[in-house]
Amino acid sequence: MGMIEQAERRSRSRALIFYLLAGTLLLSTILAADRQGDPVRLIPWYLMTILIALNLTDLPFRLRSGRLAMLMNDENTQEHRRTSFQAGFWAAIVAGMLSTGVAAIYPLSGLLTARVVTTAALVAALISFAVQERSATP
Repeated sequence: MGMIEQAERRSRSRALIFYLLAGTLLLSTILAADRQGDPVRLIPWYLMTILIALNLTDLPFRLRSGRLAMLMNDENTQEHRRTSFQAGFWAAIVAGMLSTGVAAIYPLSGLLTARVVTTAALVAALISFAVQERSATP
């Protein structure tokens, strides 16, 4: 198998992993929505969100050198990344607005609101990137 085929296969795998990460992050936020106040319980969620955010950037490719890393981070991938960041931004705006509307009727904690907005942004960015990567590779 050549380098191009290997890069395409890894890109498809990365897209699948991003789908799984989006589902895991969403599920963890839903399941932990009723737990408030214990900062120790937030550590796994913080670690997961930080790792997801870093994986959405091109940092993993900057840390690696080589032809395969360059093939996996081509111009199309960089454009997909920019578009996914836009999707995450708009999801955060919508989640913030919806949280404000819900909070006007039913009080929400700041912790829950922050988690919902962060999760919405990251899930939208992950899914957007994964969809674009899956449609770009044959």
